[in-house]
Amino acid sequence: MLRPFLFSLLLVCSLAHGAPPAEAPVEVVAAEFGIFEEKKGDLVFTPTDVVPHVLGQRYGWVIEVKTSKRTLKVSEEYVQPRPNKGTAEEKEVARNLGLSNDKRTQVSERLLAPMDGHIYAEWSVGPNEPAGHRRLQVLVEGQVAARFEFDVK
Repeated sequence: MLRPFLFSLLLVCSLAHGAPPAEAPVEVVAAEFGIFEEKKGDLVFTPTDVVPHVLGQRYGWVIEVKTSKRTLKVSEEYVQPRPNKGTAEEKEVARNLGLSNDKRTQVSERLLAPMDGHIYAEWSVGPNEPAGHRRLQVLVEGQVAARFEFDVK
């Protein structure tokens, strides 16, 4: 009987003295990169490392996680194959968003809510997006969850 009482007492004392509660762990079960296509009214994800260089082609990643957290902090680092020679206005927008002048590394941060144990991100091929090789690193709660290499061609 004494042990449960001592544990409760220690827990109450540590909380009273400002000790932070333990963070809920996040386990990455699987991660895949691919394309998203609408088929018969459903959004279908197909794993691939080749994205067709077609305006509007949707692509991204799906990561399966095990966690009790309601939201996860996700960061992405994206490396383009070469600098985009955008207009002065596009370069100003990039600067205001904190992107490097050569637009080689973009970092996005957002909170994602797992749905059925999965988080995902999606983009589409833009009008000025160059073809080429890409590298993408995804961090979940500050830990590297996935590294993807793919080609837009």
